[in-house]
Amino acid sequence: MTTQSQDFDQKGRKFWGTDHFPYGFSRSGEFTREQVQFLEDHGYAYQALALGEREPQTSVEKDFVEFCRGERDPQNKHEKVWDRFMKKSTQREMFVTLGASSNDDDGASMATYDDVEDF
Repeated sequence: MTTQSQDFDQKGRKFWGTDHFPYGFSRSGEFTREQVQFLEDHGYAYQALALGEREPQTSVEKDFVEFCRGERDPQNKHEKVWDRFMKKSTQREMFVTLGASSNDDDGASMATYDDVEDF
């Protein structure tokens, strides 16, 4: 799907997301280069649409709002990258220790991640 210039316009401002990614999207290790570009170029528009602070102007933006309301699954790159951003910015951090503690019976701790997504 090609992106029209009027879709997700944020008037040249870059979205950095430093509240959740203090070193930037590209250094977080959570996003591809293409995803970083989408977030930086359209993140403020995504956020305003998701929060209802801005009315959708195009059919692509209307579809995005439907996705944000949970009316359908993410379909295009805009929706997929915003979905990934929301998951990554709201997930709790998990720390895994490799040493035994007094509370462990077997001395092992393990975490699994099922967070592989297509973009």
